[in-house]
Amino acid sequence: MNNNPAPSEIASKVLSMAKETGFAVSVRGSVLSVRKSFTPGDCDAYTMAEGDANSILGMVKRTEPGSTWGTDGGSIGGYVGLKGGYMELHKSGCSKRILSAIAKGC
Repeated sequence: MNNNPAPSEIASKVLSMAKETGFAVSVRGSVLSVRKSFTPGDCDAYTMAEGDANSILGMVKRTEPGSTWGTDGGSIGGYVGLKGGYMELHKSGCSKRILSAIAKGC
């Protein structure tokens, strides 16, 4: 049993889940971003998208200090995302090796 999967394995899982759940993935520096659109005002779609976005970002460990931000339900950004019909989350401080592997697969 491999308790320390290779960056390429993690990247593959991230990209696979993003594709399955309809998220676009992007990498910029040490920031991983995911974005998905849905019908504006659809609370069920928003809730599902927020859970999926957090699951995708949660697969990538941080190797330096960072934060997660975007249109999550814990801020005014959640209202903006719900009314605008999109979920967008960003995670900084991510492993550069994993992000490099994700960027190659985008």
